[in-house]
Amino acid sequence: MQCLYDEKGYEIKLELSKTYNPSQAGISDDKRDLGILVSYMGASAPEHASVSWDNDRHVLSRLEFPYTDEWNYYALREFWGPEENGTWTSPCSIAYLKDPGIYKSGLKIVYYVPQFLTSLNSTLRITVNGELLKELTLDAEGMYTELLDVRKIGLDEQQYLQNAHRILKILLQDFDRVCRKYDLHYYLICGSLLGSVRHQGMIPWDDDVDVAMPRRDFDILLQHAQEEWGTDSDILFLNYDHLGNHTFLDYMTRIVYMKEEIPVNVFRKIKGKGRSDIENHLPMDIYVLDNAANNMLIHTIQTQMIRGLYGLAMGHRAYIDPGDYSNRDSKTQKIVKFLSGVGRHIPLSWIFRCYEWVRKWNRGKVCENYFESNGFIYCIPWRFKQEWFGEGVRLPLGDLTISAPQNYEAFLAMHYEDYRQYPPMHMRKPTHSIEASGIF
Repeated sequence: MQCLYDEKGYEIKLELSKTYNPSQAGISDDKRDLGILVSYMGASAPEHASVSWDNDRHVLSRLEFPYTDEWNYYALREFWGPEENGTWTSPCSIAYLKDPGIYKSGLKIVYYVPQFLTSLNSTLRITVNGELLKELTLDAEGMYTELLDVRKIGLDEQQYLQNAHRILKILLQDFDRVCRKYDLHYYLICGSLLGSVRHQGMIPWDDDVDVAMPRRDFDILLQHAQEEWGTDSDILFLNYDHLGNHTFLDYMTRIVYMKEEIPVNVFRKIKGKGRSDIENHLPMDIYVLDNAANNMLIHTIQTQMIRGLYGLAMGHRAYIDPGDYSNRDSKTQKIVKFLSGVGRHIPLSWIFRCYEWVRKWNRGKVCENYFESNGFIYCIPWRFKQEWFGEGVRLPLGDLTISAPQNYEAFLAMHYEDYRQYPPMHMRKPTHSIEASGIF
């Protein structure tokens, strides 16, 4: 198995139970909380010659002294800055490293324990990607070297992503087959498109595939979905109104791989109310590109109505956990509570009819832009130039070749400030696993 963290990187956390503050001790004016002095952190046998990365400014290949490059605050958190012989740690210091040598030869940390720590009964906890590898008692002054085996770190995550990628490719390949059969346009979008362009495959830590279809092509797909993905198929066509027992999750259309279970949270918010056969089965999302009104005021009214109907439909989930919205502003929390409370008293079929009417307002009109009428609630107002999509181009996604927007660079530039640049380390994680927060 290829190591996920060779591409994703390693979060190295050094936590001290006690630190020393020279100012509080009356020794000097230095007000820093000082721990150990790290002089090297990285692979025992490094494979990268440079600590800088053109497309990943959030990591280092290794931390070593003398330190000659610019101090990378993206990759080094709560270290006290470079000094001649190393860098002092604070109570909790984090380094983001990326080097294949870490997996192959081990993680090496060279550090100095100062005399002032030895009388404090302080301990050092070394954690790698959330897993505690070692806890040390700092009871003697001196230089120390730790060599840590990281090969067992994150094995469950790596296995999950390997299975998710395999299943998603099965879904995407069969979806491509059906679209070719009926001469339908579709396009790889979002993180899936980003993976194709930046990684020539799926993003190593992603467990999601998104495609988009213009309204005309999607309506044709609806006509053939049953015959292509019927009851005897390993793949289930799942429209947003197919969840059973008047249940709402979101407005997304999906195809779901039914042959194999995998621990995912996609259908968590309908558990106990909607159909149970889709639990722990991985889907692929199909976005619908409806015409966006040329008049911005009309577009705003249309998309706000869709979002309002979404809020009403949330009242037909199995439950609403207020904790899921604790990171949103108070206004959003109040809107969710009000609309879902009202919506549970309105028949879901009526909400769906209203939604289908509103999303198709501009059907048959000549419009400059599309919008994703069944997308993530915060992204529904976004508009995309229709000329970006066109006939599409074929791009590699691992061993597959998949359809993408004609001008995929313009599409990616709209979504990402610099799509060639990797995201911060804390964002490099799957969104559908059982540990993820789930759908809005």
